[in-house]
Amino acid sequence: MDLVWEFDDYLWFVPFVLIVFVGIMATIKLKAIQFTGIKEMVKITFSRESNKSGVTPFQVFCVSMGNRIGVGNIVGPTTAIIMGGPGAIFWMWIFATLGGATSFLETTIGQIFKSDDGEGGYIGGPAHNVAKGLRSRKLGMIVAGLMIAVYIGGYVLSEISTISTSFTAAYDFQYNTLAIAIFLAIIAVLVALGGFKRVAQASVLIVPFMAVAWVIICLVVILVNIDGVPQAISSIFTCAFNVPATVGGGVGAMLTIALRRGIWSNEAGEGTITNISSSADVPHPVKQGMSQSLGVLVDTLVCTMVALVVLSFGSYDDLMALGYDDSMALLEHIIATTLGGDLTKSVVFFFLFLFAITCFMGDYVIGENNLKFITKKRSAKIGLMVFTVAVVFFSAYFGSDGLYAIMDVLLAICGVVNCLVIFKLSKYGWEAYQDYRRQKAEGVEDPVFHKNVLSDPSPVTEWND
Repeated sequence: MDLVWEFDDYLWFVPFVLIVFVGIMATIKLKAIQFTGIKEMVKITFSRESNKSGVTPFQVFCVSMGNRIGVGNIVGPTTAIIMGGPGAIFWMWIFATLGGATSFLETTIGQIFKSDDGEGGYIGGPAHNVAKGLRSRKLGMIVAGLMIAVYIGGYVLSEISTISTSFTAAYDFQYNTLAIAIFLAIIAVLVALGGFKRVAQASVLIVPFMAVAWVIICLVVILVNIDGVPQAISSIFTCAFNVPATVGGGVGAMLTIALRRGIWSNEAGEGTITNISSSADVPHPVKQGMSQSLGVLVDTLVCTMVALVVLSFGSYDDLMALGYDDSMALLEHIIATTLGGDLTKSVVFFFLFLFAITCFMGDYVIGENNLKFITKKRSAKIGLMVFTVAVVFFSAYFGSDGLYAIMDVLLAICGVVNCLVIFKLSKYGWEAYQDYRRQKAEGVEDPVFHKNVLSDPSPVTEWND
C-alpha cells in the first residue's frame, strides 16, 4: 500500500494545478460570486419552494451537505494538521475560497445538461455533461463508470472503514467487528431500497441536526481551551509559509496536502456533487449554482471548527509529542481529555456514524444515478445493490487505513477529468450567469431560464426555448 500512496502523491500534482486554475478562472469571470452573492445564496437555499418533481432545492442542499459534512470534515482538517502542520488550514481556506466559485460553475453546467430520469424528476452529473455538452455518449459512459468507482469503490470503502474502526475502539467485546459489519450491511440494504426521494427526506431530518450539534460540541471544547485559541489562530497564519521541520517536502507538500484534504471535505472541482445537485428542480440553473456555492462555505466553517478544536488543545509540537499518527485517535484524545467522562468515545463515534451514514446515503444515490446513465436494466440495479452491500461488509470487517489510498487515487483521476470538462463547457455557465444577472437588473424577482439565451442550445434538452 505504500507504493499506492507514493503514486498518489505524484498523481495529485496534476489535479492540483487544474483545480486551482479553474477556481481562479471562475472567481474572475463570476466577479467573486462566492463573496458577493452570499445573501442571495442563503435566500435561495432555504426558500423551500415547491416544484413538480417533489424534490426541493433545500432537500438537494441537505443531501449534498450530507456528502460534504461527513468523515472528511472530522478526519480531513485533523489529518491536514498532522501531515502538513497548522499552516495547511490556511491553504484549505484559500482553496475553499476558490472552490466556492468552482462549485457554482460546475453545478450550473450540471443543471443545464441534466436529463429526465423517467420517474418525474431529473438526473445529471459529469457523465451527462460529457454526453450532451461534448456530444460523446461513449466517453460519458466511461465517466459514469469512474463516478461509480469513486463513490462505491472509494468513498464507501473509506467511510465504512472509519465507522468500523471507531466502533471497535469505543466498544471492545467479542465479535464487535462482525457486529458492526452486519449492522452497516443492513443499513446499506435499507438505503438502496429507499431511493433518492427517501434519502432526500431523511437528509432533511438528519443533516441540519447533525451539523448544528457537532458545531456545538466543537464550540464547547474550544471554549474550555479558550486560552489556546489565540495561539491556534496565530499558528495557522505563521506556519502557512514557515512549514514545521517535521513536514517532509516543505511548502509544496503542505499545499498538496491542504488541497487534497480540502477537496475530500468540500468536493469542489471534482464534479461529484453535481450528481446530486442536478436533481434539483429550479427555474434557473444559477439558483442551484448559488446554493452549492453556499455549501462550500458551510463545509469550510465546520472544518475550521474542527481545526480550532485540535490546535487550541496545544502547540503543533505538543500535539506531535502525543504520538498519534491516526487523526481520529488524536481527535478522540483531545475531546476526551477536554470534556472528560467515559462517554466521550461514544459521543465521537455517534457523530462519526451520523456523518458517515449521511455520506453513504448520498454515495449510493450517486452510484445508482450513474448506473442509470449506462443502463436502466433492473438486473444491473440489483447487481449494484448486492455489490454495494458486499463492499460495506468487506470495508467494515477488514477495514484499514490503506483503503484511503484507493479513494485518494480515484479522487485525483476524477478531478483531472472534471476540470477538463468544466473548462470545455464553461461558456454555458458564463452565459447562464449573465442571463440571470440581466433578468435581476431588469427587476425580475425570480428569473426563469430559457435555453435560447445560450449561444448553442442544441445539446440542452430539459429547458424550454
